Amino acid sequence: MMTGRASHQAVRCFVDDDAGYLRWIDAHPDGFVINTYRKPNASYLMLHKARCWTIRGDKRWTGDYIKICSESPDDLREWALREVGGTPSPCGHCGP
Repeated sequence: MMTGRASHQAVRCFVDDDAGYLRWIDAHPDGFVINTYRKPNASYLMLHKARCWTIRGDKRWTGDYIKICSESPDDLREWALREVGGTPSPCGHCGP
């Protein structure tokens, strides 16, 4: 089972923690976020810039979908390969 912190220290995983997730993206505006299913798998890994309008605002963010966050897109790509054997797709809106 996934915990609040992924295995790589530079990567944070937010599950059922919208307040923590929103604090993280506000504190790391130049960071990156993978949006994925609650049980991550290679079929859906969407990479966003932390400033992307599609992953912020007033709604539920870390329930059905979870957020994997890092200041480095390379750390997120490594996480995705290691944890689910996949590669994140870039968001069509923010294009990280």
